[in-house]
Amino acid sequence: MTFETQGAAAAPSRNFAFQGSGAGYFWIWLVNILLTIVTLGLFLPWALVRARRYFYANTELEGARFSYHATGSSVFVGWLCLVVLYVIFLVNMVHNNVVLSLCMIGLFLLFFPWLVTQGLRYQFLMTEINNVRFSFYASPLRAWWVMLGCPLLIMVASVIIFSLLMTSTISSGSYTAIFAGIGIGTLALLVGTAIMQGIYTAQWYGMLANNLQYGTQKFAGTFSIKKCIWIALFSMLLLFPFLALSLFIIVPAFMSLMQYSTMVGGNPEQLAMLAGPFYGKMALAYLIYIFGAIFCFIYAFVKMRNYIYAQVSLAENIRFSSTVTISRVMWLSITNVLVCMITLFLAWPWAKVRFTRYVLENTHVHGELQNLTLESHGQTPAKDPANLLARGLSFFPAVF
Repeated sequence: MTFETQGAAAAPSRNFAFQGSGAGYFWIWLVNILLTIVTLGLFLPWALVRARRYFYANTELEGARFSYHATGSSVFVGWLCLVVLYVIFLVNMVHNNVVLSLCMIGLFLLFFPWLVTQGLRYQFLMTEINNVRFSFYASPLRAWWVMLGCPLLIMVASVIIFSLLMTSTISSGSYTAIFAGIGIGTLALLVGTAIMQGIYTAQWYGMLANNLQYGTQKFAGTFSIKKCIWIALFSMLLLFPFLALSLFIIVPAFMSLMQYSTMVGGNPEQLAMLAGPFYGKMALAYLIYIFGAIFCFIYAFVKMRNYIYAQVSLAENIRFSSTVTISRVMWLSITNVLVCMITLFLAWPWAKVRFTRYVLENTHVHGELQNLTLESHGQTPAKDPANLLARGLSFFPAVF
């Protein structure tokens, strides 16, 4: 069996396409919300499946469309068990049952990565194109190290370095040393966070790509930890100009307000009059900071996505690439948020379809797909209690 293509000859490069519409998804989204509210959340697994089926069925590559075969009932059992466990944890916290609460947290930290990978495996097994399904399996120890072990180790090391710097500077008694220590400590936390994000991203996508297969054909990918750290660190450094501009606006205004409050002797009416311009500047500074944070997040998303896709291959000779741009993603994000706010989020389906279409149209596959021999792997989802529980963690991406 080979990959079906339209036309006599396949192009060496092609992109995904999305054939859905905001209007088509709107009614699915609206029914999902209404039924979830009416059933007090019990319809949530079915809402997840309905949304995914729509997006998968409208995603196309070379005339072939994806399909999603999961059912709401198969996800509901695991989701309900997770909700019950969470309620039991909250009850124990309220009644100060420390021992049982700590045991539940310990079990959660121990088994959560394995449950996530099993949930991923189920989702891939339910995804199909050209009558061939995907599959995924990762080692439990590898999953725990990637998702919890390594990030926690880096986080603890960063906190220890920050604490040592703060302790040494505070004990000196010098204000200059204290401010310098705060600056250096904050920089250490920033670098530590970037290192953690970079290592996590490289290891996560390495685990995902190298344990994923389509039929009997395997994906592969090699990701540079240094490159991922640099992208994460540079995206954080981009926030500093926005933060500096926000402080430049708000600090002088705050100092002036403090001086005026001393002059008027705490008169509430006069203080209210003087505080008017200050609130305007504070709002402006906050908007600049939020814009900067969004820009930094989009920068990291675009750069990381384009890099990750360029490193992935299928059956050694099929390559992938992503050509999303910062300016276009920024424009889509800002206009989508504004339209959703104006319409009280009734335009959310349109915004989601709009963004999905752009991302898919800028995701490319390079190679001769018609020469790719496809055979079913014959794997089926496990039905033991642990795997049924793992299906309840299949709540990504957003349900609605």
